[in-house]
Amino acid sequence: MIHILLILMTILCVSGCNHQIRQVPVAQTTLPDMAQDGTPVSEPRVSARYYYLKSLILRRQNQIEPAIALLEKAIATDPESSFLRRDLIRLHLELGQEEKALALAQALVEQNPEDVENLLMLVHLKKDSSQEDQLRHLLRQILELDPENKETYLRLGRIYMENQQLPEALDLFEQMTARLPKYYVAHFYLGEAHFLSGNYKAAQQAFLQSIRLEPDLVEPRFRLVDILREQKKQAGKADHEKIMGIYEQILEIEPENDQALLEMALLYHKTEQIDKAEYLFTELGKKARQNSRLIMTAVDLFISQKRYEDAVTVFSRLEKTDPDNDNLNFFLGMAYESSNNPHQAIQHYLKVSPAHPQYKKTLLTIGFLYREMGQTEKAVAFLEHHHDKNPKDIDIISYLSAFYEKEGDLEKAVALLSKGLADAPENTSLLFRLGTVQDKAGQKDACIATMKKIIRLDPDDASALNYLGYTYADLGIHLDRAETLIKKALDLKPDDGYIMDSLGWVYFQQKKYEKAVGYLEQAAELTSFESIIASHLADAYVKTGRLAEALAVYQKSLANAKEDDAGLALQVEKKIKALEQQLHKTDAGKSDSTDP
Repeated sequence: MIHILLILMTILCVSGCNHQIRQVPVAQTTLPDMAQDGTPVSEPRVSARYYYLKSLILRRQNQIEPAIALLEKAIATDPESSFLRRDLIRLHLELGQEEKALALAQALVEQNPEDVENLLMLVHLKKDSSQEDQLRHLLRQILELDPENKETYLRLGRIYMENQQLPEALDLFEQMTARLPKYYVAHFYLGEAHFLSGNYKAAQQAFLQSIRLEPDLVEPRFRLVDILREQKKQAGKADHEKIMGIYEQILEIEPENDQALLEMALLYHKTEQIDKAEYLFTELGKKARQNSRLIMTAVDLFISQKRYEDAVTVFSRLEKTDPDNDNLNFFLGMAYESSNNPHQAIQHYLKVSPAHPQYKKTLLTIGFLYREMGQTEKAVAFLEHHHDKNPKDIDIISYLSAFYEKEGDLEKAVALLSKGLADAPENTSLLFRLGTVQDKAGQKDACIATMKKIIRLDPDDASALNYLGYTYADLGIHLDRAETLIKKALDLKPDDGYIMDSLGWVYFQQKKYEKAVGYLEQAAELTSFESIIASHLADAYVKTGRLAEALAVYQKSLANAKEDDAGLALQVEKKIKALEQQLHKTDAGKSDSTDP
């Protein structure tokens, strides 16, 4: 039975794989005798085709690992077959063994670097952005071997545009349109590259050519509108008639195109065609009741693109038709907030019902907006009301405690956080907030105990590791332990300027001033000379005798001090005065020593 099945498989596959697996002598194409366990009796006479067909059977039975073993035997029999090696790579991918597949693909390309299929497979497996230079090289290599490979042009072009390599993108897409003059996608992307380069005339020509080749395309028509908008910025006047004509073309092709309908309604409003605007906005408002996709299209068009005034117009008109729509009220609130109109934003956020998935976010945002408007008492009262309704809500507890802390009511903040932790004793975010408030309240021992608890719960919590280490350093205690803690935090977050500052401060406290300067300079650069970090660096400069540099950095520290850094600002001012006097005496001494 096995013999018959294999013979049938051979007949079915002979036309499909004859050109891909190396031919063997006629004497070896005969299927071998089989033992009772199904293995060949005379191994040397077995062909690559036999192992390949057997692996296909196992693959269809979802026995991937045995199929891999047989395919490896096929490759050992026919080591020059790229087809077999590519199939082996696919099997490893089915098992999720991406690193193994990538290594095999790289070896395959090294074996046969001019096989386009091998190169394409390697390109598909390279996902790491750090390998982008290698990817560019591979894609260019494919185009040299296959100058009409559409997918490769597009992938390489996207890389160029994402990295703002616009001259390279333009050159590539010009090559593509020359090679593939009837391929509308090539002309569209050439238009995109010209548009991003600011060459609107050339972009327009390319988009129009893509439309000539594929008359029902809508995307290049939207890009033509974008060109008209950009020209408006330069000329100060929009050609509303042309823009309206393009939207009409799009709606002839796709009568339900939400983007075109929204833009058309907005344009009617801007050109004071009131009746048309009212009618279309009303129809769109009705549509939004059952079609959340239309609302998300409006979000993408107006809020995501930072067209906030347009967003207010569109969402307020849609909300007028459906005033109880949670989504419309939420996004209208967001539009008003982005337009610096917090009062109106709050009014619409308050209309969002508890059933909405973003309800919690609206509550926290309302509290934040009240505080930003200077109505801190109202913000606190609002969050206290919702905390009473949901006393175990971690987010409300966290925000409300931050408001208490901001108002200087540290006792209340500690009490609230402690109450929250009674219900969620292992919540590390609440614990961290508690530790920082304890520190601010001067409760150093309690702060240290809280940070230790976080580290017990999560040994890789970089924030807690750093906070505990810095606390030790600032107190001048357990400096070796502080160094260990902060080094671990820095391993977890190697580009964090605040952690780097902590390590520099440990070295300062250990009197390793030159070493401290190295870390503190990096920390200051990473944090744009944040006030306390600049002060640390200046302190280290003083200890290493770099007094003029210290004075300049103290002055940066003072300039960057925030309103709530009054104590630090006062300390820095005293250090500046003392240093100026010291420098003055030094200069005076130099002057005296040079007098005749």
